[in-house]
Amino acid sequence: MHPHRLQSLVATVPSALGPQQRGRLDAHVEATESCRERIVEVKRSLSTALAGGGGSALDLACELDTLERVQERLDRYLTVV
Repeated sequence: MHPHRLQSLVATVPSALGPQQRGRLDAHVEATESCRERIVEVKRSLSTALAGGGGSALDLACELDTLERVQERLDRYLTVV
């Protein structure tokens, strides 16, 4: 999820949210942001590997595929939290 979209979504959450629900929301937001950041890193590494700069392009492509699927799942979870 794009960071701006994530911020907009979180901003719609009522301030009266209980501590357990707030903790759950914060954990989802953190996981979503971490996944997005890792996707950016892996894309850069994959680009470098495909340009002959070293690294296993296949391993990176597999990791990127997994991360992108996880990101979609996290985005869906976040909309129902």
